[in-house]
Amino acid sequence: MAKKEFPFDPLRLASSRSRTKSQLVRELSQAETRSAPDTLFQALQQAAPHGEPRISKQERADLQEVVLDALETLEPWEHWLLNALLFERMSLRQVEYVLGIPKTTVARKRDRILEKLKHELSIHPLVQEYLNDNKSRD
Repeated sequence: MAKKEFPFDPLRLASSRSRTKSQLVRELSQAETRSAPDTLFQALQQAAPHGEPRISKQERADLQEVVLDALETLEPWEHWLLNALLFERMSLRQVEYVLGIPKTTVARKRDRILEKLKHELSIHPLVQEYLNDNKSRD
C-alpha cells in the first residue's frame, strides 16, 4: 500500500508568520490551482485512465485550512525550529550551535513537533475522510 501524501507541501505554510491565514490560503490557491479541477467530476475527467483524479480547488482549499489550523497550534519557538530546519535548511549541528543545546535534543524537539502536527491533522474529520477515500482507491 502506497503512502498517501497531501497535494501540497503543508510545511511551506509555516514559512511566514507575518501573513494572515487568508493571505496564505489565497496565495497558495493562486499558485497551486492553475489547472486544478473545480469539481470532482472534472477531476475524474482529467485523470489518466486507471489513475487517481486530482482533487478539486475546494478540496485543496479545505485541506490547506486544516493545515493552517494545525500550524497555529504550535508555539513560536516550534515555528522557528521548523523554519530553521526545513526552510532555511540548517543542519542539526547548526541549530545546536545557535540554541546552545545538544544535537540530540534538537532532533527530539523536531520529532515532537512533527508528531504534534501529525496528531492535529489526524484527528480532523476532513483529513480522515481524505485519507480514507484514497485508501479505498488502492
